[in-house]
Amino acid sequence: MSDKSNYKRVSRNYNKNGYKMNTTEEFKRTRKILFDKEGIQPQSKIVTTNGPVKNVHYLEIGSGKPLILIHGGGSHSSEWFNIIKPLSTKYHLYVVDRPGCGLTDSFDYTGVDFRKSAVEFVDSFMNALGLDKALFTGHSMGGYFSICFAMQYPERVEKLLLIGAPAGVNLWIPLVLRLLGTKGLNRFLVKSVAKPSIKNVKNVHKQILVADVEKLSEDYLKHSYYGQLIPGNEKGFLTLLENVLTLAGWKKDLYIVDLQ
Repeated sequence: MSDKSNYKRVSRNYNKNGYKMNTTEEFKRTRKILFDKEGIQPQSKIVTTNGPVKNVHYLEIGSGKPLILIHGGGSHSSEWFNIIKPLSTKYHLYVVDRPGCGLTDSFDYTGVDFRKSAVEFVDSFMNALGLDKALFTGHSMGGYFSICFAMQYPERVEKLLLIGAPAGVNLWIPLVLRLLGTKGLNRFLVKSVAKPSIKNVKNVHKQILVADVEKLSEDYLKHSYYGQLIPGNEKGFLTLLENVLTLAGWKKDLYIVDLQ
């Protein structure tokens, strides 16, 4: 089946009452499919914070010591779907959507002090949940958020596990991200060759995220596609990249090795 026909097929879904679902509803529907196949039923919750964004979405499941999982890039909390079940047998998981991602409030990173905002986000999220201390697992940009928070509030971080290289440890950045971080050009790209589609979701994962893209299920690719279509998420991702990148790569003043 071609990508064009596949796009038509996944975008024409209706709820049980015959009404066409919007992208947020489709995101939730495809998330449920992923979770059902993994045998997990995490609670989907919204907490009000006094941080960079007011309403923060997170998934909660399990019991034990609190473990906060922070996803990467323009992704969302569902990206952890295949390790939630084993982790939840030992830990109380709080799987959060970063600002402008998933079901958390949209966010414009233009002119924002990025490191400060990252720390304030984690701090306000923990405060809203009444968590004095937690373990952290971060992937890519989630690793950057976790490291910055741990450096400012080491007493609140019991342990920190980084999956893959955190953002900011290397000044070199893949070309596709540098182009998407170039203001003006990025808007053109997302309306043309980088327009959200299942094919492009698969290509990005193949280029920079996974070793074997063929192991990603169609259900996961559809879910990621709808995550890109949630209102405000595109702007959040592009302004984030504009904030932290130049055409040469990662901004030197945000280089994590030099943070003190």
